[in-house]
Amino acid sequence: MRMANRILIFLPTYNEAGHVKEMRDRIKAIRVPADIMFLDDNSTDGTGDIIDCFAEEDTTISAVHRPSKSGIGGAHLEGIKRAYDMGYDTLITMDTDLVHKPEDIPTFLDASNASDIVIGTRFELKNSLAEWNFFRKVLTHLGHLMTRLLLRHNFDATGAFRVYRLDRIDRRVFDLVKASDYEFFFTSLTILHLNSYTITEVPIELPGRVYGHSKMKIRHMIKSVLLMFKLSWLRLFKRGLLIINKSDPLVSFNFFEF
Repeated sequence: MRMANRILIFLPTYNEAGHVKEMRDRIKAIRVPADIMFLDDNSTDGTGDIIDCFAEEDTTISAVHRPSKSGIGGAHLEGIKRAYDMGYDTLITMDTDLVHKPEDIPTFLDASNASDIVIGTRFELKNSLAEWNFFRKVLTHLGHLMTRLLLRHNFDATGAFRVYRLDRIDRRVFDLVKASDYEFFFTSLTILHLNSYTITEVPIELPGRVYGHSKMKIRHMIKSVLLMFKLSWLRLFKRGLLIINKSDPLVSFNFFEF
């Protein structure tokens, strides 16, 4: 893909054939000067073929394929790496199932003028989770509470709707994030916070799941909880392993593999 714009919208996909076209069309309708990158994890429903057609029809769209389902965190790290390699200034990440609204993108971009990272928060608007079932609400609020207690920040750290100002963020920060699944979200945000990057939240409303069902399993939840405790321990006792040396980009640095 030729880089036509300085902004990249990154959308990981797995079995999204029923709605990926609507997502593309709604992004195009807001007329933000951005390229779009879909990354598919070998979907079984033909999603990969659909995004290939998008890329053939539109030079601002690219389709990336991984050979197997390798985790949402790994997908986001791949998207971040590619965005840096291709020279984008700004990266927007979203879910593809229409839970995140493309119409919110201009608000996120406006906020990124004064902030390094912009994230959507589900905890400021009274009715932001009105359509969610009780179980999903409890899990979401429990995760937010654990983030506040263990990681000592009050951001909505488990959501994927974000803007990263890559032109201001040292890419080595993401080398510290060794998280292949859903723990990527709170791990990356905590490390960015510890490295003194500015984070702004934008209130968003999320509908009930529009298509399909959650891909998060019980094993993902257990893994996330354990890694949150581990990250909390590192923050308290091995903080240096989570912070890069910004003064000299040529100096190597340590990292802890989660």
